[in-house]
Amino acid sequence: MMDPVAPPFEPNVGVSDTGLSVLHDGDNAIVDIILVHGLQGHPRRTWTCEKASNELQDSTESSVGHRKGLRKFLLSRHRPRQKDISNNFSKEVFWPLDLLPEDCPNSRILTWGYDSKVSNFFAGAANKSNVTAHARNLLQALKNRRRNCLGRSIIFIAHSLGGIIVKDVFRRAESDTDSALIDIYNSTVGIIFLGTPHRGSNKARYAEVLRKVVSAAGFDTATQNIKALHIDSTELEIIHELFMKLYMRPDRHFTIITFHEAKGIAGLGYLTMNERIVEPFSSTITNTEQIQTINADHMAMCRFASRLDEGYQQILGEIQTFISEIQKKQELSTPKNLKGRPSSFVTTSSLAYSLNETERKCVALLTQKTSNVTEYKAGLPGRVDGTCKWILSNTEYLNWKIQQTTCLLWISGYPGSGKTILSTFLTEYFSDGRFSPSLHMTLCYFFCDENIATQRDAMAILRSLIHQLIVRRRSLIKYVKASYDVYGPQFDQNLSELWRIFITIASDKRMKPLCVVIDALDECEESTRDRFLKCVLGLIHNTGVTNTPWIKFLITSRPNVGRRYITDLPQIDLSQNQIEDDLHLVIQSKVEAIVQRLHCKPQVRDYLEKALYSKADRTFLWVTLVLHLLENTYVASQKDLKLIIDRLPSTLSATYERFLSDISPNHQQLASRILHFIVGSYRSLTLEEMRILLAVQSHHRNLANTEEYAQPNIQETIEGILGPLVRIFDSRIHLVHLSLKEFLQDLSIRKEHPHSNIYGVDPQQASLLCLQACVTYLLFDDFNKDVFSIDTISSNKPSPTSTVEVFSEMESSELPEEFSIGLDELFQDPSVQEVQTCSNIAAKYSLFDYAATHWTKHCLSAGAFSLELQESVFNLSDTTNTQGLNWLRYYWASAETELSYPKNFVSVITASYFGYLTLLRDISHTLSISPYTGANAIYWASRSGYHGVVDFLLRQGLNPDLQINENKNPLVAAVEFNHPQVVKRLLVDDGFISEEYGYRVNTYSFGERTPLSIAAGNGFIEAVQLLLQHDKIKADIPSSNQWTPIFWAVNGGHLETFQVLLADSRISVNHLDIAGRNVLSWAASEGRIEIVKYLMTRTNIIADARDHNGRSALSWAAGKGYYDIAIYLRRSNKFDVSAKDKDGRNALSWACGAGHPKIVEYLLKYDPKGANDEDIDGWTPLSWALLNQSPRTVQVLVSSGIVDVNKKDTHGRSPLSFAVGYGYEDVVDILLHAEGIDVNSRNNNGRTPLSFAKEGSNIWNALKRAGAQASVIPQK
Repeated sequence: MMDPVAPPFEPNVGVSDTGLSVLHDGDNAIVDIILVHGLQGHPRRTWTCEKASNELQDSTESSVGHRKGLRKFLLSRHRPRQKDISNNFSKEVFWPLDLLPEDCPNSRILTWGYDSKVSNFFAGAANKSNVTAHARNLLQALKNRRRNCLGRSIIFIAHSLGGIIVKDVFRRAESDTDSALIDIYNSTVGIIFLGTPHRGSNKARYAEVLRKVVSAAGFDTATQNIKALHIDSTELEIIHELFMKLYMRPDRHFTIITFHEAKGIAGLGYLTMNERIVEPFSSTITNTEQIQTINADHMAMCRFASRLDEGYQQILGEIQTFISEIQKKQELSTPKNLKGRPSSFVTTSSLAYSLNETERKCVALLTQKTSNVTEYKAGLPGRVDGTCKWILSNTEYLNWKIQQTTCLLWISGYPGSGKTILSTFLTEYFSDGRFSPSLHMTLCYFFCDENIATQRDAMAILRSLIHQLIVRRRSLIKYVKASYDVYGPQFDQNLSELWRIFITIASDKRMKPLCVVIDALDECEESTRDRFLKCVLGLIHNTGVTNTPWIKFLITSRPNVGRRYITDLPQIDLSQNQIEDDLHLVIQSKVEAIVQRLHCKPQVRDYLEKALYSKADRTFLWVTLVLHLLENTYVASQKDLKLIIDRLPSTLSATYERFLSDISPNHQQLASRILHFIVGSYRSLTLEEMRILLAVQSHHRNLANTEEYAQPNIQETIEGILGPLVRIFDSRIHLVHLSLKEFLQDLSIRKEHPHSNIYGVDPQQASLLCLQACVTYLLFDDFNKDVFSIDTISSNKPSPTSTVEVFSEMESSELPEEFSIGLDELFQDPSVQEVQTCSNIAAKYSLFDYAATHWTKHCLSAGAFSLELQESVFNLSDTTNTQGLNWLRYYWASAETELSYPKNFVSVITASYFGYLTLLRDISHTLSISPYTGANAIYWASRSGYHGVVDFLLRQGLNPDLQINENKNPLVAAVEFNHPQVVKRLLVDDGFISEEYGYRVNTYSFGERTPLSIAAGNGFIEAVQLLLQHDKIKADIPSSNQWTPIFWAVNGGHLETFQVLLADSRISVNHLDIAGRNVLSWAASEGRIEIVKYLMTRTNIIADARDHNGRSALSWAAGKGYYDIAIYLRRSNKFDVSAKDKDGRNALSWACGAGHPKIVEYLLKYDPKGANDEDIDGWTPLSWALLNQSPRTVQVLVSSGIVDVNKKDTHGRSPLSFAVGYGYEDVVDILLHAEGIDVNSRNNNGRTPLSFAKEGSNIWNALKRAGAQASVIPQK
């Protein structure tokens, strides 16, 4: 049992008067608890209580010692701070340190201090900083403290003035462009306010009296904090208003807990302060938050003498509730991508805590196939001071910078010319807010790298850009979720859909203009790069279209790529004397270090600088490499250095040859193997992975055999042999530059070159070496057991990057030994538990992550290999044995997050799923394939898009019409994953299945969607054309919601696909769905203006068709706020702008209800009578505008002069009455200034607007000034 009055939990912890002090940092902390003191407070003393004589005193007595606190403040003398305070620690309970760590061990607890004294007695001049300055300081302190734990949840505990600071911190974090600050907002799950004066305190005047008392004694004081507490303080109002906008969001992800003080400060009646310092009206946010009362006065409500103190139990209960919710949400989400985590299991982000299950899946899909760009950037070489600044005055750059529309600047340069360093500089420059003093932009960036699978195609670019945007504004995940709802988990594999999501997010009215920096686009896979650039250039050339987002693209690449795509857009060529000064600076910096080390004379420095510059040929990489030769020399005369300079290679290729020549003959074979593994790998290898890869031999049977061959210090081995040819960062191994990989691959075909046989890297040979090592490893006897079992992994500590512990010692100890598995294992989401287990496996078995994830890729790229290796591959492909199931289950956890791992993958199915046709053919020569196995093989090959495998299996006479997974057959799977060649092969015959099921081309799966419906919804135009060409196609089959394929095309916004469908006479343009809506109605409500325009050109379209609720396309466009569409439809003269639906609402009413003032202003011109039309409840457009609290819309209506501002509903209430009742001060002000307003209008019960106002409120006062009278007693 916990000691109710614990000794100091960590007695040696020091607390600074200002800044953040860490009181407790628990192992695997999942939350930061941050305490912020109030006026006249201190980061320790505010939260400290003297122990009572009876340590188990009742909590009602625990605050008695504090009731003399204010009097002590007035009467006390200066006492030695550090010594006296430390001596008194044993007599005090500092509950955030002495109690809370034991009750919340998995937390980090911090207290923050600032100068908030009414008067600063002994520390010199009072800090003149005001509330906003304090907030900025706290925000920066949190940013610096949380650099290594982004995404960790936050709970704020704030007393008095501290709550105002926290609110200001919170709103500043939300509106900032710095992702680290945005993370503070996104990560905050709760704020606990203790007596915070949200609306000002009528006791602040007395606090000012205290300030004047001590000021009279001759001490400097600060007045801003006092003034900020005055009722209706301008500063406080602004902070509170901005905070309330966040609090009132429907998608709010944080919770507010309010604690009132129950008592006034006793014993000071002569100062009229027996009443509470902060009254409940002031310390309440909206009355809708959770509210409790602590039985203490304002100063004692945050001090507790023991664990039994009722106030402590109240606050602790709320903290533990927050922590419990954090744990639950972490259990339902995938662990975060933290440092050291195997790259195969990057499946969620820091914002997962606030997302629902579907949204978490969306984030997981975005992150698992793209890299963490921030981490990648951190590992890039540093920039020499002063370099790259030339671009800030470059004419092309300046022209690009000032354009206030979507535009592109292309920077090209040869290998080693500093493109990536320049990109890094610009991302840092832009992220510091220096893009423009008057323009706030949101920065996104991406670094392409063909050596990293998650950075080598355009879909990875878009996934990353989308993820960066939703991290900044969490609510934008709705656009991703909408795509997921339609297309399922494969939405992230559709470049067109990813582009649409990106543009939709960028077009959101809450988004700032974007600046997108993409580095090394030449390293992006060509086909997706072409499509991506087509989208970018199309956006630029259509920039005049309404609702086009404002995006500034900056792209770098090698010159050949830029010349291929860009002809009429600005370019900067780094080979054209742009980097001369930078090259000078780099050489000077590097030479200075050498001169200092060797104690060279000044003339030697000058000689080195001139000699290097004359040979550099505008190539930074060459300079970096050759300086390595100089840095290693121990002779320093000018003659010695001249000899070295004269022997320096003149080109990059010659430089690479020089370093390879310098490798000792004793190390050449090892160097060759290292280079083959680096070049052949599908991602950067860790040092530990390389250590095992180099050690594995084909005759090894277990891990122990391999350890005998393993190098003890692999980093020293690699760096000692390869020198500057490799770069090691964050324990990962990289070649110094992509050009080295190209050089080594080219060397393999230059057989006449002396280094070709040793160092030439043939891609197939490199993949073969990787395959051999991976297969041998995965077949070790160590893995001839279930590595996912608890017994197997329990001997190893959970991965330090795991966010949820797999085992709970406390829980286990309370259960019988045979059930001691931890409650998490009983109740945890199985898919989450699977990923966590994989993390533990990767931590225990160094090469397992890479081998299990990538051996099948090496199998495809390795070419021909030995019979012995073929047999090993066959054995490993059979997942009905333990070793086979282990790797597949591990692979599946990251590759197929939506599906449970299959247990029937015999070698035939495995080979089909991974597209290994050679193995499949070998198997078919020796084994017969059963019908069920063959049907499964066709399905998985179709899903993966392996046309050759599908063709081979069909030629074996196997059945392609069984529904294998989620009631999908191979054709549905091929369409869903956009494999047109497979679709074409499956449509070769008529595909008759049976009388019951008809033809294959018309089969359906989930939601009764046909292959054509799926292809149309995804915009897979080639598949749509193939399906429409089939003789047996029924092109107009509706899904369960009565959507035919054209509806799905509209939903996805796929104009070309839509046009192809409508060109088919079998498809009806006037089909109605289950709600009675046609495609024009949906196109209008989804903002698909190009589709709307195309439909309106169709002579057979019934444009003004009404749905089951009587709404037209114009009504939907107005209600959704699509101004261009509303104008276009009205101008067509095919719509009655005054028409009402079955609820009696016209288009104007819907626009008012959704708060679209621009559309309202337009419709008022063409439907002036509709301005006062009542719906079935007697509500006018003005009534609907009030409901939405849209002051701008109300202003447009009132200013028109045609709206009856006194019109009553069926209950006799006027618009003014509603606005007063809602508490909308700004709307009330507009109405009170309206001509003819009746401030005393009575409803059916005789109540006037004034009777709905709170007495003494701003609204109440405004009404009184306007002559309003109360017919009944006003609300209190």
